Amino acid sequence: MRCGAHVVVLFGACQSPGGKRPGPGPGAPTDSGPGDTSTPPAPAPPGFQNPPEAEDLDPADGSVRFRLEAAPHPVELRGADGEPIPLGEGFAYNGSIPGPTLRAQVGDLVWVDIENQLSVPTTVHWHGLSVPQAADGVPWAMDPIPPGGSLSVQFTVDTPGTAWYHPHFDSEAQVDLGLYGAFVVEDPAEPPVDVELIAILDDWPDELPAAAPEDGHAGGEEETHAHGAHGAEGRWTVNGAEAPLAELVDGQRVRARLINASNAGYVALQEGEVPLLALARDTARLPAPARLAAEVLGPGDRVDLLWTPAGLDATLLDHPWTLEGGAALGDPAPLLRLRSTGGAIAAPAGDWPVGEAAPSPDPGSTDITYVFQGSAHTGVWMINGEVFPEVTIRELPVGEAAVIEVRNVSGTEHPFHLHGMDVEVLSRDGVPSAVRDVQDTVNLAVYEVVRLRVVPPRAGEWMAHCHILPHAHGMMTVLRVTP
Repeated sequence: MRCGAHVVVLFGACQSPGGKRPGPGPGAPTDSGPGDTSTPPAPAPPGFQNPPEAEDLDPADGSVRFRLEAAPHPVELRGADGEPIPLGEGFAYNGSIPGPTLRAQVGDLVWVDIENQLSVPTTVHWHGLSVPQAADGVPWAMDPIPPGGSLSVQFTVDTPGTAWYHPHFDSEAQVDLGLYGAFVVEDPAEPPVDVELIAILDDWPDELPAAAPEDGHAGGEEETHAHGAHGAEGRWTVNGAEAPLAELVDGQRVRARLINASNAGYVALQEGEVPLLALARDTARLPAPARLAAEVLGPGDRVDLLWTPAGLDATLLDHPWTLEGGAALGDPAPLLRLRSTGGAIAAPAGDWPVGEAAPSPDPGSTDITYVFQGSAHTGVWMINGEVFPEVTIRELPVGEAAVIEVRNVSGTEHPFHLHGMDVEVLSRDGVPSAVRDVQDTVNLAVYEVVRLRVVPPRAGEWMAHCHILPHAHGMMTVLRVTP
């Protein structure tokens, strides 16, 4: 066990091979004093809090073991003024929304004991991790965990980065009610940071819909929740709080892991007061840290940012974005407030490893074509004219490079997610990638054509779908990887 039984509500510090764990970091702002009693104090923003850290129940090095319990749980957000906002009854892992962060190191054997205390079946999918199909959490590879049931899964994590976990049974309803959490795979060879922010982004309605029906849905044959079905975004939060304030210390190196857990909402970031120096997208480290002018996170997307503050007092803004065409009219909204004090100079940021930057060549041939079709007006979403589960299964051999061309001929954007493997973006609308760009969730703009290179690492039948969860009721298919 690398950190004992530490449970982090703000930021925990412990040692790990290859460098120190992220240390003490932001919390709620401190009281500035009694002030003038004749004037009410200005509302204080909520303090940033990381999700709790899951306890590693395995004392041995080289392996970790976690327990996850899915159960009903009330949802209470923290408003921008610090006041609680109760929404109703939701779902939670281990009594927390977001669920606890699962943390392992590259090469670790991971055991997860899952208990279902819901009144409906559920599964757990490890989004961004390459796991055996039996552990992938999809209904055709396993029986969903019944109410009162349990399941233990086992896999080895071989790629560092920011992944996350969520159900893949009646996904739209169960994710919408709060079932999700971060899964961090550390690389001891990476430079250490002083503070790690795990920021799970989600948008919430003013009132939660009713809980999932008793029978559930195996991937979404029916639309059970209207929230976000056509891209209408709600109240954006970071770990359940509106625009929380992260108090930092000048001279620290801060790694922020941003995860978009929304059913259908997009987060559009732009370079401004808060620098966008990216270390990784999804679970793939960039060839080198890259300063971004903008970054759009579709549902399921992640990005790791590096901040080296010195006298920072700024707000990370979410700019208007619609899945029906991209950038939209309106004013940006505060997503995360950052403030650093202490007077130290900015920390260095130039020691991150540099990897292979050259993109893979496009062979010009196409092994599989997926055409995304459908309309918000009809509510019918398809791949190649087929509605899941009545789909044609395409095949690729394991370990051999192939090209998948994804064409979006619908009137909305779609984040394409392929289970079991990463993809490299070769080109968009015929424009080759300037650098190697590896992701597991690739957003397609309206009428965009994206060519993807893939080398399937495991045999099995893998889900390929749009990660706008209301679309996945029909916009889903299966890729069979043969031995």
